[in-house]
Amino acid sequence: MKRREIIIIISSVIAAVIAAMTSYCAAGISAANYIKKYNKLCHDIERGYIESIPVYRDYATALLEDELKKFDLAAHGLQVVKTGIRPMHNESEIMENVRAGKLTEVKSDDELFYFHNVQKPYRFLTPQTLTGLKMVTERFQQRIKAHREGLPLVKIAVSSVIRTVDYQEKIFGRKFVSLHSYGGCFDIFFDDYFVVIPDPDEGSGNQKRLGKELHSRFGFLMGDAIREQFRTILMETLLELQREGLLYAFYEEERRCYHITILPAK
Repeated sequence: MKRREIIIIISSVIAAVIAAMTSYCAAGISAANYIKKYNKLCHDIERGYIESIPVYRDYATALLEDELKKFDLAAHGLQVVKTGIRPMHNESEIMENVRAGKLTEVKSDDELFYFHNVQKPYRFLTPQTLTGLKMVTERFQQRIKAHREGLPLVKIAVSSVIRTVDYQEKIFGRKFVSLHSYGGCFDIFFDDYFVVIPDPDEGSGNQKRLGKELHSRFGFLMGDAIREQFRTILMETLLELQREGLLYAFYEEERRCYHITILPAK
């Protein structure tokens, strides 16, 4: 191979390496800028919630907490049996009610709630109760807006849906009929939330992938960081809906949740 050809090949390789390094550096700078924008956006969002919504310990009073114990579980039970569904003992009975149109699958995709430790076979509710769950999540967003416009959506955690008699044994070590065995109620875990953080920059494909990863992590981290404010909003929401006669809510402090029964339409 002639010297001139060798020089041309070496020059081509060097050019390719320089181009690759330039691209790599540019991508690194671009990613760093994206993260900087994302960090500022998260800070501004966090301050928006903190400066607009009181923490639960400042908002909640004994009277308000008692109001969310006004309808005890016995009162909830009188409403749950109106579903017309017999207590379900196993997954087969769940599917029988699904085929009969008495239960519908609860899917969290594109909804304002997510499941907190609820196994897929038990994610079913009566159609009316599912509509009520969505009503709670929508009113939750409205209450946030009442404090301050322009803040992102926040998803709440559903921690219990159907619990069959057999499933009760797995959890508590004994078989018994629960209010959750009818498919007409659900629990909201008040210590966990997910903030739907918007993308600060359309950016490239790499930035979008980075943004997706950040959103999935930071949404829960911010939800945990500001859960005292979101718990205030949740209490406001449930008090409002209960006063309107749309549901019963029961505050279960030890289980860190609200037990919710959607009332039949009047």
